[in-house]
Amino acid sequence: MIVCSCHAISDWDLQEAARAGLSHAEIVAQTGAGSDCGCCREDVADILSSAAGPCRGAEACAACPRRRAA
Repeated sequence: MIVCSCHAISDWDLQEAARAGLSHAEIVAQTGAGSDCGCCREDVADILSSAAGPCRGAEACAACPRRRAA
């Protein structure tokens, strides 16, 4: 289904990018999803959060819902 109407980005597009290891910021920069009218920002964040799984970085952002449990 189309998540971002402004840029015609689907949930599948977002899930694939997240599974490829791109960060939220990288995905938004590449696709434009959530960067125009903003109506889909929450949906984009939810999809990316659930598709990517736990962060793999050494330092996890304290505000990120995907951060590794210590």
